Amino acid sequence: MKKGEKQKQEKALKRRTESSLQRQIQRIIVKPLPFFSVRQARNYPIDGCWIRRDWKESGITVIVVARRQPNGNIIFGSYLVDYYCLGLKDTFYKADVAPGEFKRSFLSPIFQGKQSLAISPALAHEIIYGAIEFAARFGFKPQRDFQDSQYILDPVDVHPRSGQVEFGKNGQPLFINGPYDNVDKILRQLKRTPGDGNFKFIAMLGSPDDDFFTADDE
Repeated sequence: MKKGEKQKQEKALKRRTESSLQRQIQRIIVKPLPFFSVRQARNYPIDGCWIRRDWKESGITVIVVARRQPNGNIIFGSYLVDYYCLGLKDTFYKADVAPGEFKRSFLSPIFQGKQSLAISPALAHEIIYGAIEFAARFGFKPQRDFQDSQYILDPVDVHPRSGQVEFGKNGQPLFINGPYDNVDKILRQLKRTPGDGNFKFIAMLGSPDDDFFTADDE
């Protein structure tokens, strides 16, 4: 083989090699990373819903709703619900959590050692949305992080409601203050909306109840 032809072949091979390497690098760069936006969550199947086993006894409870992402991990939302008066007091969500880590590092700590109970998605949605709607009648809005965590839930009209969940007590708001509630502000709102004589207030004294995650006053 002549020297000139050999050099041409070497240059051609080098160009092909460089071109192949560039294509590989480009594929790596543009390959989408596994990112799961909370706004996509409704496209994923519900993996489970949980509530405190004694939820009917206190008027306030935590509900957790989890969905299974396409990669097998979990995206979930936690909802602190006061279904006696204030509606959704606190909420957060987290995505791309391994199933084992979800149960070990999130589900158990959220319930603070209290027994949790698996419930149907329909009941979970009925309690959360029903509490929000009841509270809205008296001017109370869901905690601001619900603008994101709402996407863990199905839309409000998807699941039928049993009508068996009581909101308020005997048809009236019952405000039982938590350790971080602005009591004066809430009572002023209740006096403006249902009005004196149309709500009940129980003042909780003593040390804060660490059983629940509570929201900062807005």
